[in-house]
Amino acid sequence: MTAADPLQGIPAQPSGDDFEAFVWSLLQRRYPPEKLRYFPATMRGDKGLEGFSTDGIGYQCYADKDSLTLRARTDKQKAKLVRDTNKLKKNKDALMALLNGTVLDHYFLIVPQYHSTEVIEHSNRRAEVVRSWGLPFISDVFAIAPKTPQDYQGQYQAAILDAAAQVKLAEPNVSPVAVDDFAEQEPELAVTLLEKLERLKGHHPAADVEIMRASLTRWFLAKEEMMEGLRGIPQTREAVEAQRRLRQEMLEFENGFAATQPHERVLQVVADYATQLEANVAGLVTGDAERLSRGQTGEWLMRCPLEFQAVP
Repeated sequence: MTAADPLQGIPAQPSGDDFEAFVWSLLQRRYPPEKLRYFPATMRGDKGLEGFSTDGIGYQCYADKDSLTLRARTDKQKAKLVRDTNKLKKNKDALMALLNGTVLDHYFLIVPQYHSTEVIEHSNRRAEVVRSWGLPFISDVFAIAPKTPQDYQGQYQAAILDAAAQVKLAEPNVSPVAVDDFAEQEPELAVTLLEKLERLKGHHPAADVEIMRASLTRWFLAKEEMMEGLRGIPQTREAVEAQRRLRQEMLEFENGFAATQPHERVLQVVADYATQLEANVAGLVTGDAERLSRGQTGEWLMRCPLEFQAVP
């Protein structure tokens, strides 16, 4: 029996509208103009790389937009490496003229997302093949590596801060099984949430506690998945955490006098925190701010900073 492919179940992250232009904007932030050369396919530059920096790094961007899973994206990235490195040999004379004496030690395939072990292993094998060709512009230590925009952390964060870029997060993928298993895996959080919802039902007898429990649990798990995704963008993750701490301090203060109906308080917290995140975390899009806010509100209900003091 063939083992299940773990990459088949991982959604591919969105690539953005013009990935290549964005990547080169990051490189232009990193290098002074005289140290960077760019010759994309639109300039008849389809010769295996889109450009290079004079410190010996060749660059090629690749962002397929139709991959639904990381498996599909991984297979395409590996095939892309084979096609484009073959062009280095095919276009040897033209590349020698373009490189003008620069010898490449590195070749970066810059992609929105990759599966590290598989693509890195493939890159290492492909670099060995390229070295074997003895091309005059390829060094003896030539290496190929996949990279993402987040690898250029300083330039990436600067682009976010000046609104030249948005934070790209994969849409959360929380399974019904994960929601069902939550009570067993986090019993204290699940019990506290249920107690809060039962208290709400006391003021709103028609409220469906089970629907609310499942929704808040799913939102919390989605938020956790998104925060894990933000580990690759540490400044943005810390910005979200800073806003969470500020809002949580205010929640604890408001508990003493927030005499509003429970459902009104929950909805207001969700709306206010989403607005706060979007206003104060550079590059965070509206949909992600709303998802983070819903999930964080669920966590506040589970961990007690959000209490009810309902109007009779």
